[in-house]
Amino acid sequence: MSSTLDTAARAASQSAPGRWLDSRAGQRLLAAGPFVALGLVLLMLWGVVAWFSIAYPQRLMDEYKRELASQTAAASAQTEAVLRDAEGNLRTLDLWLLTRSRGDPLNDASLIQLAETLRGTSRELVDVMLASADGRIYRLPAQPDQPFATLPEADFITLLASPEAEGSMLGAPLQLRAGGPIYLPLAMRMSAPIGELHSLVAMIDTRRLTELLRPYSRGDESAVALLRRDGLGLLRVPELVGFVGRDLFAGEPKRRQSLAGASGSFVSSGAATDGLARLVSFETLEDFGIQVLLAQGLSATLGNHAEQRNLLLTLSAVISVAALLITLMLARMQRAARERDAALLATSNASPLGLFRCDAQGRIVYANETYLRLHGFGAERQEWGWLEMVPEAERAQVRERWRERIGQGEAINAMRQLLRPDGHQRLFSVRTAPLRVNGRVVGAAGTVDDVTERVAQRQAELTLGAIFDRTPDYVCQFDTEGRLRYLNPAGRQRLGLSPDAALDGLDFRRFMRSIEQRGFLDAIPTDALQQGYWQGRSEVLDLQGRSVPVANTVLVHRDERQQIETVSVLLRDISTQVQAQHERERSEAMLKAVAEAAATMIAVLDCEQRLLFFNRAFAQRFQIERAPWLGRPLSELLGEADYALSRPLIEAALAGRVAYLEKRYTDPPLVIELHYAPLQLESGEIEGVISIARDITEVRTEEARLRDASQTDPLTQLLNRSGFALRADEQLAHARQHNSLLTLLYLDLDRFKPINDQHGHPVGDALLKAVAGRLRHALRPQDLVARLGGDEFSVLLPALPSARDAEAVAAKLLRVFAQPFSIEALELSIGVSIGFCVAAGGSADLDTMVAEADARLYEAKRAGRGCYRGGPTTAAPPPV
Repeated sequence: MSSTLDTAARAASQSAPGRWLDSRAGQRLLAAGPFVALGLVLLMLWGVVAWFSIAYPQRLMDEYKRELASQTAAASAQTEAVLRDAEGNLRTLDLWLLTRSRGDPLNDASLIQLAETLRGTSRELVDVMLASADGRIYRLPAQPDQPFATLPEADFITLLASPEAEGSMLGAPLQLRAGGPIYLPLAMRMSAPIGELHSLVAMIDTRRLTELLRPYSRGDESAVALLRRDGLGLLRVPELVGFVGRDLFAGEPKRRQSLAGASGSFVSSGAATDGLARLVSFETLEDFGIQVLLAQGLSATLGNHAEQRNLLLTLSAVISVAALLITLMLARMQRAARERDAALLATSNASPLGLFRCDAQGRIVYANETYLRLHGFGAERQEWGWLEMVPEAERAQVRERWRERIGQGEAINAMRQLLRPDGHQRLFSVRTAPLRVNGRVVGAAGTVDDVTERVAQRQAELTLGAIFDRTPDYVCQFDTEGRLRYLNPAGRQRLGLSPDAALDGLDFRRFMRSIEQRGFLDAIPTDALQQGYWQGRSEVLDLQGRSVPVANTVLVHRDERQQIETVSVLLRDISTQVQAQHERERSEAMLKAVAEAAATMIAVLDCEQRLLFFNRAFAQRFQIERAPWLGRPLSELLGEADYALSRPLIEAALAGRVAYLEKRYTDPPLVIELHYAPLQLESGEIEGVISIARDITEVRTEEARLRDASQTDPLTQLLNRSGFALRADEQLAHARQHNSLLTLLYLDLDRFKPINDQHGHPVGDALLKAVAGRLRHALRPQDLVARLGGDEFSVLLPALPSARDAEAVAAKLLRVFAQPFSIEALELSIGVSIGFCVAAGGSADLDTMVAEADARLYEAKRAGRGCYRGGPTTAAPPPV
């Protein structure tokens, strides 16, 4: 009989669906699965590491280059503005000396007043002086025999003495007097030297220029520098001993290649300065022959990325090792689980159940002793004996249904109430599994169990434990030793236990970290021991050792002798509420951190317009500390003027509207964009005002630059036709208002077309640039100069003292253009024909003046070129 049972069990086991996983191939697949998953995860992880280590640094460097180029352009514009201001001052003095000088200029009151005015307009940044050819420098007012300083070795004096020198020249930094400031000299030769006075010099105070450029030097490894095109160091912020006045290209001429072109960037080793490697961006001011450099240390540029990369590599290595260990652990756990499954299967096969086997017709061909005992008959009735326990009226139908299900290979899992021969009603649980041989159903094997008492007991347990089983709270019960005796489904799910997992070996120390060093009853709260009941909050551990916050209820159960029998614990998981509270606190901290780190100025006011909060950028803007100002009115901080502008916007925000204002400041130039929005709760109630201020100075400056670019000739950087018309209309309006004289000159270059045809357009373009340079040098800063197209130019002279001054300017321009031009290796000689007209402001009309000047120009051309024609008198060309 035992042999028959074993055979039936093996047949059932081998034919059960899903048993292929117990085969060697299935086991190999299960064992290899975690390692395949590990390989895919690690491949993705190290792909991200490779991208972050190789591709991302280049992208990061490109972003730093663009940002540094933008800052360099701003610093270059700031420097060029100072140099333009200095050059304009020199031209103004030169024109004054050319048109008005009547004697000793060093003591001319009008000239002295003009010099003081020019110094004041530059806020003492630029000083103007006169110089002789032997290096004596005179600061107005001055005595001819008492120079302000004597600089016989200044390089700009030597350069100006050269016949080829034209325009303004920037000399090496110098100190006029011991202990005095260091100046950058911008010099130009006078159009008409007066006695020993040979040139004009604008001294630019490097201390004030340093303060203008200092905001562009951010951080310990950042620097701003000015270099002359020949490599001479002019200025550095922060200061570096030995930089100013030194030729940085000496000993290493290849450095010049890095600074070639109008702008660009490169990486410097720092060998010529302080030895610190930096990313350098530069802009070239061609008109002055200098270059503006802005450098940022490579450690500041990519230092954070290097730390992040090293951290990522370390983290990835740790994760890879941890993933491998976890996978090995999972593989070991899988193997242990399979062994446990095999043990459970063997235990199930050896359980005291009624075992039977039937053929394809449903006849019982084998039954064990337990089967016969449960049914109450002997082996002779085993074939259909169970059917005799079914009511007679149902036997035929039940037998046919049984044979049909067994023949079709259908597994049966049913419960049926049968009447035993001894007259007792019993409830049997029947389970079968089909037996297949070569895919053909040959019968079934099954088990029978008398579950009468168990069903009744289970029914009572279900009735009693329905509340515990369905509650979302965790219900557990311990004995007096702290061993876990009961755990409801919610608790099992939270701890990762299956519904039928055994609780053996689990006690209170496994789940309650705070009392693991004490005995179980010693850890029970005193109130629970005295009153049988206690409520509070605590933490428990799940099977992974993670802490779970819970609301805790403890019930102590006692027997008739008041001895403790069991302790029930009801736990409610409050991790969601705790997590929500943590998320709220984290969100508040994140918002505060973002506000503190933002460059935008942020402030929050209450309904009384008192300060509730402001960030670091706001505090730095107003140079205040937070503690003394919280709770104080905003009006005290802004002052009457600013508060008067902001008050309507604040009141609008308190009324529920978003308001906007753009404030402009002149000293220093600053544009602030202000937004005021209501601080509104979810209920809709307004609790105050949020103020957000942003510095948009650079945005507005860029807009102005783009406007200027649309009105400028791209080749010569002079005004184009539309820009000239726009500016001329402004000058006409001013002339009409003050009834001042306006002079319009039309210039046409002589012999330009043959040069363009003979030497090519590049030489022609270079010649046009040189012409534009001479025009700028020969005229006042306030004079309008435009290239109308081709080789035609126009000049508008506002506010001339008399009509004859226009004729003097025309004669000066003839002399200027009579000098040859040096273009590359060529020396080119051209001339100019000029037509001009003079009109009083009250009757001036641009179209009329254009027609008159154009007609006069054609008169000059017909007269043989190289001359001028205009009103009120017609003059012959000056001798050349």
